[in-house]
Amino acid sequence: MTQTEHRAVIGTASGRADEEVVAPRVVVGRPAVRENRLAALDGLRFLAALSVVLFHFIGQTRWAMIEIWGRPYQELFPEAHRWFAFGRLGVDLFFLISGFVICMSAWGRSPRDFFISRVTRLYPMYWIAIVVSACVIYAVETPFGRPNPRVLFANFTMLQVPLGVDSLDPVYWTLWPELCFYLTFAVVVWKGLSYQRVVVFCGVWTVAAVLAPAAHIPLLTLLINPTSAPYFIAGMAFYLMYRFRPTPLLWGIVAMSWLLALHFLLNPHGRNNWATWAPWRGWLVLVVTVFFVLIAAIALGWTRWIRWRGLTVLGTLTFPLYLLHDIIGMTVAHHFGRRMDPWVLVGVTVAGLVVLSYLVQRFLERPLAQAMRRSLRSAAFDLQPPSPRRPRPGRRL
Repeated sequence: MTQTEHRAVIGTASGRADEEVVAPRVVVGRPAVRENRLAALDGLRFLAALSVVLFHFIGQTRWAMIEIWGRPYQELFPEAHRWFAFGRLGVDLFFLISGFVICMSAWGRSPRDFFISRVTRLYPMYWIAIVVSACVIYAVETPFGRPNPRVLFANFTMLQVPLGVDSLDPVYWTLWPELCFYLTFAVVVWKGLSYQRVVVFCGVWTVAAVLAPAAHIPLLTLLINPTSAPYFIAGMAFYLMYRFRPTPLLWGIVAMSWLLALHFLLNPHGRNNWATWAPWRGWLVLVVTVFFVLIAAIALGWTRWIRWRGLTVLGTLTFPLYLLHDIIGMTVAHHFGRRMDPWVLVGVTVAGLVVLSYLVQRFLERPLAQAMRRSLRSAAFDLQPPSPRRPRPGRRL
């Protein structure tokens, strides 16, 4: 993965935005008008989440397949495995969408509103996912073992990466790049979003993403997230195209981000090691390029005809599906992988996870987020001490 407003989901991820996808499109000489929700972004977000889900079921590393299913992938998915391995690129699509959506949702908002929006979007569902995952891990046998409770407590903060603590669920790693993006982008929100400031922010972050690895400063690299930065940056540039109009400068930012994204992706010592995964590394270039083209189509207004409300519903399921699928799904595969046809098991489990995501989002996440939002909106953020408590009447001793 979360704009006059954009209600969508990523996540962590991705990515992550579940604000109302209704944005003003600004045309020179005309007042801003509200347009229909960007349903295409919701659809892309759900497809990104689904690709990650199927990657974990079908396309994981060879040793992970044995550990989870109890059988090698040659017996389970001999032909499909190498293709579903590309599903992990769905995370990069999350980041690309997130850059677009967060820039959209923050436009015209105060720092206070931006803070409340991001906190209430990320934390309620994340806390629910931790509770559900912890119940599964400590109640039944899973491929994830039973981590020390200290890991659980650290994960509740969402700061386990800088704390040097393992994530309770491996998919949580995407939330740290999102948090860093919010933290750094909040500086621009504080100054007030404008075309010039967002462009400067994109340029500074691009330079930092290139210099951070060479500087060998772990703290800088941890904050900059060089491998994820190009996607966020390109997403912001695409939103500026959508809000204003395409310019050579914005296309230059996108092109630079595309080149850097491919550089980090194909780096044999980077986050992704595709040495034994891909049938042809050229597919990586093709898939990432398609991601950029799809977001460009949205930015240029070519997808405005897509208005199916079902995509909006699917978009709200993305964050719950992403956070819940791994531990639950892999535990199901671990216990039933030898008893059922693998394709049937995958189909039934994925369908069940989608239903579970809907129920959790509808009856748990939404009420919790609304209550949290009301509480934060009534809170004071000016750092002034509260009024002193009045002494209770009573006898003096």
